Amino acid sequence: MNFHDLRIIVGQIKKSIACPKCKATYHDEDIEVIGNLSEEHSFFHAACGECNSESVINVTLEYPEHDHSLTLPKLGSAPRLGNISVNDVLDMRNFLKSFKGDFKELLS
Repeated sequence: MNFHDLRIIVGQIKKSIACPKCKATYHDEDIEVIGNLSEEHSFFHAACGECNSESVINVTLEYPEHDHSLTLPKLGSAPRLGNISVNDVLDMRNFLKSFKGDFKELLS
């Protein structure tokens, strides 16, 4: 579960689940992750800000199936370049430090 998924889950909990004791809605600060069993299965703890009751919320995510009928176009095979060394970076830094020209002219 990534941060984006977490924000969606917390938002969904706030919209669809109320405190079972007093029916108050939960806020961001009332909800925390207890743990994950897998990428799709997590447990959350919710503490009601009104009556202080606590709940455990079981969340199961369902990701849409990947459409394998779509194929990406094959990319051309570009030549493999060597690694950039520290000296390459320093050379570029020194060049840019003293460069007084026009980048449009240099790159065209």
